[in-house]
Amino acid sequence: MILLAASTIEAEQKYVRDGVDVYSTHSNIYNSTETRSESISADITGHTLTITFNDNVGIAHIIIKDSNGVYIDRENVFSTPDYATFFINDAGYYRMDITLSNGEQYYGYFRVEN
Repeated sequence: MILLAASTIEAEQKYVRDGVDVYSTHSNIYNSTETRSESISADITGHTLTITFNDNVGIAHIIIKDSNGVYIDRENVFSTPDYATFFINDAGYYRMDITLSNGEQYYGYFRVEN
């Protein structure tokens, strides 16, 4: 059983390290991996997070928080397709939350390394 737990932790660390996946939140169901957004993609390169809206999703409100839930940055994207770029100063784990004008919510976790 201990081996299984160690494998799960390693898989989660590798998942976070490899990039940013964007998932739908679905009304009050958090951490759901059922639906992945086709219209929104995100990429972390070094300390730069780029969130791209590939289709017209309307206005998007983006919030970036650190692992303690402290707000790092926020931005509104008023015209899509478009993109938003964030520079993250400190290494660590982060969460992005995206709320569209129609109420749909998306999130993703990422890690910034030194």
